[in-house]
Amino acid sequence: EFPVKITKPDARLAKIMIEQYGGADGELGASLRYLSQKFTMVTPEAKATLNDIATEEYVCYIYQLFPSYSRIRK
Repeated sequence: EFPVKITKPDARLAKIMIEQYGGADGELGASLRYLSQKFTMVTPEAKATLNDIATEEYVCYIYQLFPSYSRIRK
């Protein structure tokens, strides 16, 4: 969809991205599991708890992909 110009390959970052996108134990996978489980909960408190956990997992995922973002926000 969008052209990508890679000026310098980074194997370490590639490994992290692959794990986070497709890995079973990655932050993104965990976030999506918590989010999907939220819709099966009966009580609003349980839904809110799973939503909060999913959000936290997703934020960790973003910070791993873009470590410079955490420095910018401080």
